[in-house]
Amino acid sequence: MNRKLISARREVERLRLQSDGADATAVKIWEATNKVSDLEATERESAVNTARTAGRIMDAVLLVVALLTMAFSLQNIHDFAAGHGVQDPIAWFVAPAVDLALLAALMGDAVLSRYGLDAGKWATALRWYAGATTVVLNSWQSWAELDAAGILLHTAMPVLLFVLAEAASPYRVKFAATVRLAAERTATQEADTAPVSTPAPAEADRVDTTPEPVVVQEADTVYDPAVSTMTSQVEQPAPLRSVPAPAEADTEADTPGDRLDAKAARAVIEAAWEAGDTIREAAAKATRSASYVGGVYAQLRKARGDQPIKGQTAIETGEAA
Repeated sequence: MNRKLISARREVERLRLQSDGADATAVKIWEATNKVSDLEATERESAVNTARTAGRIMDAVLLVVALLTMAFSLQNIHDFAAGHGVQDPIAWFVAPAVDLALLAALMGDAVLSRYGLDAGKWATALRWYAGATTVVLNSWQSWAELDAAGILLHTAMPVLLFVLAEAASPYRVKFAATVRLAAERTATQEADTAPVSTPAPAEADRVDTTPEPVVVQEADTVYDPAVSTMTSQVEQPAPLRSVPAPAEADTEADTPGDRLDAKAARAVIEAAWEAGDTIREAAAKATRSASYVGGVYAQLRKARGDQPIKGQTAIETGEAA
């Protein structure tokens, strides 16, 4: 990464630390950590440069050895071709054709191996065939005469080129791996040391998730299923109020003292029914709970029909007849 950009980021981070109230010791520790990171980055960069330089030297040496081998093989292979009926200038074409094919294979492999790639089986076959052909054409005459010194002399450079070409490939792969590993470490360090600031959320963005208490309310006048459909209803509901717990509502009229006995309470409820009173009004008169009065009203409605309207006189069925 550009060192000016790194320096600018660190200046921003230092100012942010100071604005957040960091003391001088914390700032010094942060600066010392940055120095250590710089030294590690310099060391990795040095390793990368060394690996790249070694790769270039390997390619240069391989090219020089290939050119020298081509020059050495040119006369030997020409003499071998001319001795077997190949006329000039065709006899001079054999050595350059074989050596150029080997050189092309070596250069192609040099490029691919830097990225950890393999050209495949045909590329390997080309290298091996070109190298073996160079060795055989250079040393054929020495093998025919069983000249040990001639065999060593004429095979030394072609074999050296072939072995160097095969060894150069894994060297390049390792050099490329060194560069890639250093780049990954540098990227990881930059990601770890990059300043990250998360602003505090605004007050308006903060959502209060506390549930609000639920208040159950109902109107003063509750629908009474026991009341006749002919009974006039309240035209406008009264203001809402809190409803007490069922236990309190049911036992409100069951307090001892003025409580009527069962027979008297039954009579009061029947009288309230005939008068057209609501369940609550009957419950207050009979000193019984609304649920009890509702049950009695249901029995009366089943036995006598709809409840008379309040203020009206009930007409018996027998009298009407």
